[in-house]
Formats: sequence, structure tokens, C-alpha cells
Amino acid sequence: MKFVIAGAGAVGYDIARHLIKEGKDVVIIERDPIRAKFLESNLDCIVINKEINRSQTMQELDLADGDYFIAATNKDETNLIACSIAASSSPDGSMLKLRKIARVSNLDYSHAEFQGSPFLGADYIISPEMAAANHITEIVKQGALSDVLAFEGSNITVRNEIIDRNSSFRNKNLIKIRKEINKSFLIALIRRGESVLIPSGNTVVREGDEIYIVADEKTMDYIFARTGKKMKKIETALIVGTTKIAKNLLRTVSMMPINLKLLSEDYEEAKEISRRYPNVLVINGDVRNESIFEEERLNEVDLIITVTENQELNVLSALYAKSIGVERAVASVSKESYISIAQKLGVDATVSPKRSTVDAILKYIRRGKIITLHTLFDGEAEAVELLVSPECNACGKKIKELDMPENSIIASISRNKEMFIPNGDFEIRSGDSVIVIMKKHNVPKVEVIFSDL
Repeated sequence: MKFVIAGAGAVGYDIARHLIKEGKDVVIIERDPIRAKFLESNLDCIVINKEINRSQTMQELDLADGDYFIAATNKDETNLIACSIAASSSPDGSMLKLRKIARVSNLDYSHAEFQGSPFLGADYIISPEMAAANHITEIVKQGALSDVLAFEGSNITVRNEIIDRNSSFRNKNLIKIRKEINKSFLIALIRRGESVLIPSGNTVVREGDEIYIVADEKTMDYIFARTGKKMKKIETALIVGTTKIAKNLLRTVSMMPINLKLLSEDYEEAKEISRRYPNVLVINGDVRNESIFEEERLNEVDLIITVTENQELNVLSALYAKSIGVERAVASVSKESYISIAQKLGVDATVSPKRSTVDAILKYIRRGKIITLHTLFDGEAEAVELLVSPECNACGKKIKELDMPENSIIASISRNKEMFIPNGDFEIRSGDSVIVIMKKHNVPKVEVIFSDL
């Protein structure tokens, strides 16, 4: 399978890196010669140092043998024009199989992805800011206790928890933990230092581990209450920043029964948001000014969501807010190293626009009927939700008959709104929603198992 990626900034680079790990053929077009040399030195792919929006470049690429064209520059118009040129580069119809994906940020362009038909040559449009805002919305809905992996076709969630010295899970194996909880749940994934583990029943949970728990909402609340994080409905929240993520977030959170405030350093932006969202209290001020928290009583909110363009400021503001009494904090962070550090320091959840974009694109290009996809630990692991069709290889088979690769696990199955943590004798049926958690290198094998015959 061949992928052509136009533009290799942070998003394009990450998409390429994930695809190369899966053994896909990748070609990158990058106009910046210095960036192109960096890509050649760090990625195992073909790099072409040329302008993207030229028909001559597209003709030289010979897109007829390509499967996907991904326009991932940081300019909406460039991406849409590139898709349009790619679509029109073959009047004889030899590129009918080529699927074209555009990364966009403009809210009006982003809306086109829901229209169900190609838009300016793009078959699929993904907005990093909209994807990140949707992720934050899911976190808010579930109390912002931790990161939340939501699954569209299932009534279960996956949440993470970092084990500290006071955790009731510390120094116990998974068999003992399940006996103590005595409910249907699963610890499906553990990050320990630089290692990512799919644990067995004998695996001992240690201090410093980051664990991912699979359960329905009621059971999850019970488990988190035992670890000292009792579910509390968010009644008041503060959004910091007027970025595109903030504006997308306002569309969803402003409709929830939450007393919402927004802090903006930009007076004109503050005025415009106040006009568009009269139910939101908009404050013109700088989050770096400590006194504003006291003057505006911002320390009394239940939740702070920091989504400025400065990820370091997002982390520091979230941590400061927690130190003065704010119970929950969510921060927008793109650097993988910052994500881990932020959560260990006390930020309850982090959201990465870059990661959300990669997840959406991987979901679109994968084989099988994928409903939801989440990458974890900088792409070292994935949690994937698949819909089982009558033609699926796995349909009608017991789990022990599937030859699932090592370091992969069927974490849960939803059937007729009922959730199961399955064992090897569980038979998979048509219509089941199956959640698989696996190490990255197992993706191709799992794709085959759940692909149609």
C-alpha cells in the first residue's frame, strides 16, 4: 500500500512515522530543503523536495499507483488545492482508487467532512482542532478524572491511572486486584518506564506504572473512587485561550449544563466570543497574571481547560490552578514527553491535536470495519474498536481459535448494549463491537483476523 504525504511538519511527520512502522510505502513531498534533509536522515521513506501545489510535481509522482494522498501542511488552502490537483491529474480515470485526505483548521472547511461527499477534491477532511475539542468534550462528560478513550459503538470506556505510593493497586498482581474489586473490568495495558506491556494475571502493578483500565461507566466510577478519585459532576469550568481548539470546544461545552467562563488575552477575540456566546462569562486577561485568579474567583471553578498555542503555558497554568484549589485540569499538549510529565505532575488529562489527527487518519485508511481508533504512548500501542460483519474472518469463532498475536488482547465485546470481558471460549458474532488493545507491530496481523473474507 502506497501513501503520498504532502507537507511534513509535526502532523505530516507523525503520520509518516506511524505508517512506516506498519511497513507501508511512504513518499513525502516537502518544499523546505532543510526539513527535507532532516526527513531523509530520520525516516525510511522517499522524500521529494518540491513545491506541493504544482501539477508538474503531481505528474512526476505518478500517483496512479498510489492508494492515499494526504495533504498535511499547516495551510488549509494549500491542502485543499493539493487534493484538487491530485484529483484532476488523471483525466483517463487511472487514479480512481486514490483516496485524498486534507488536514484543515478553518471551522467552515472542517464542517465539510460531515457532508458525505468529496469537497474540493478531498474525499475526507480532518481538523486537528476539532478532533482535540471532541476528545476534551468526552473527558469533561466523564468528570475529567483522567484521560478518556471513548468508543462510538460500545458502552464501555478506557481510562488511565498513574499508580502512586497510596494506590490500593500498588504491589498487587492483576488476579488479586480483580478479586478485590469483584466486578467486570480489565487492566489491559501498562506503561512501565520506557516499556509497554500487555499484562497477564500474574503481572504485578508497581508504583509509577501508568495503567489503562477497561470497564463500563458505573464500574469505572467505583474503581476510581477506590483510588481516591471520586466521580464529581462538573458544574463550573474555565477555558483558557481563544485558539481554534477553544472555539471548537465552545460549540460543544457551551451546550452542556455547565457554568462556563473563558479567559482571553486578546480583547477583540474576547469581545467576539462574548457576542457569539452570551451564556459564557468572557474575561479579558492574562493567565500568567496570578492575581486574576483571585480577582475573578477563577480558583473556585471545578475544572480548568488550558488550550493556548503555548503548550508549556498550558501545563504550568493547569498545575498552578490545581495548586490554588481547582479540582480538575485538562491541558492541550503535543510533545509526547510533555504528556507523560504533565500527568505525573498532576494534570488530570492531556489532549494532543497531533495525536487526534493521526488517530482519525489511521482509522480512515485501515482495513476492516473500524469504528474508533486511539494510538497510545507515542504510537507504541493502539486501542481499536471493530464492528464484526457476517463476512468477517473472526465471525462465528471462539477467541481461542483466532490465533491472536502475542502482546494483543481482546479487551471487551459489546453485544446488544451489554458489555463482556471475554475469555477464550467466548464466540464472536456478527454485529459485535470488539475492542482490541495491542502493541503497534501486531496491527497487520489483527487487521487480517478482523477483515472480511
